[in-house]
Amino acid sequence: MTLINMKRTLFLRLLVFTFLLGAGVVSCNYAPQETTDTIKRGNATIAADESLKPIIEAQIQAYKAHYPETTFDVIYVPEQRAINLILQDSVEVIAVTRELNEKEIAFFDQAKIKYEPAPMALDAVALIVNEGSDLNTITINELKNIFVNKSAGKKLVFDNSNSSNLGFIRRKLNIDNIEDANIFAADGNAEVFDFIARNKNAIGVVGNNWISDKDNKRADSLRKGIRILKVVNESVGKAFGPSVDNLRDRNYPLERLIYLHTTQSKWGVAKGFIRFSCSQIGQLVVEKMGLIPYYIIPKVYVIDNKPVSKNKLKDKE
Repeated sequence: MTLINMKRTLFLRLLVFTFLLGAGVVSCNYAPQETTDTIKRGNATIAADESLKPIIEAQIQAYKAHYPETTFDVIYVPEQRAINLILQDSVEVIAVTRELNEKEIAFFDQAKIKYEPAPMALDAVALIVNEGSDLNTITINELKNIFVNKSAGKKLVFDNSNSSNLGFIRRKLNIDNIEDANIFAADGNAEVFDFIARNKNAIGVVGNNWISDKDNKRADSLRKGIRILKVVNESVGKAFGPSVDNLRDRNYPLERLIYLHTTQSKWGVAKGFIRFSCSQIGQLVVEKMGLIPYYIIPKVYVIDNKPVSKNKLKDKE
């Protein structure tokens, strides 16, 4: 090819490229900043244990109020299923009630992802009974006896056979084998409330955040027909319910932490949601829900009872 032909070919290519660029077929901006995910714009997929649904819904609602261009795909599954999903890279965030174990953390190590569990709130497992139940308080030993003894006269009702509620109680009572356990699995926390409202000889095991918000109509409706059972704190010799004061004072024996985990290393909606939930605004959401913020916000009030003199007022003016 002669030098003249090479120049002609190059000119024609530039002419075609210029035409396509003007028509919008070719763009020099391959990754526009406006379409990339940030904490303010984009989508995150979350898997959460169903017992944590109210607090997760509240945090998502608050996040979207601040960042309306974000969206969330949320699935509520048993806790271990949620953990398996993030290890399979099927979701970006999980909300569960424990840190990951060594085997699970190995996935992060292999993927060269820094494992950083984010404790968000102090929740509790609440025990509920029918309003007509003869129980008002229960000890940990009595709870274990009911769990393992089918002739105990009572039955424990859980939201799911693989839920965080069941896992927590098993760890608390040091129970490995549940094949012959005196337990019944309902279809979610809401179903547990319905079952207890119709049965006097059962104890429901639910996530406290379902009923902890005193200003929530759904929580208020769930509390009808049931009573919250107080659990004896052996070290104090007194029974406590999962109230805000008792959780804050660490007196309720069945307290538990809520953790958020992510595999995301970039700052997008997933990491933004976790930071938001553990920052001041998210912790206020936790407090509004009747739970205890993990990162307690210090409140300092300075009250001066001395009367303000007229001279000081003039100085301010």
